[in-house]
Amino acid sequence: MQTAEHYLPDETYDALVKALTDKMGFQNHPLICARTEVLTALGEIANIWPASVLDDVDVNGEMPEEEREAA
Repeated sequence: MQTAEHYLPDETYDALVKALTDKMGFQNHPLICARTEVLTALGEIANIWPASVLDDVDVNGEMPEEEREAA
């Protein structure tokens, strides 16, 4: 089953990643990057991405007005 994609405003996505990595016990482990682990899990497991990865979505996570009108 494919999970629906979710795009969060970049600020919200970054705050979520920070909150999750701050709670991880191996933050300073030399072989594990906590941020990379969280980013991978969010994308590959939950299909959660920052809005900035989309070409047609502005920073607020919404389609630009001119594109909404055209659609």
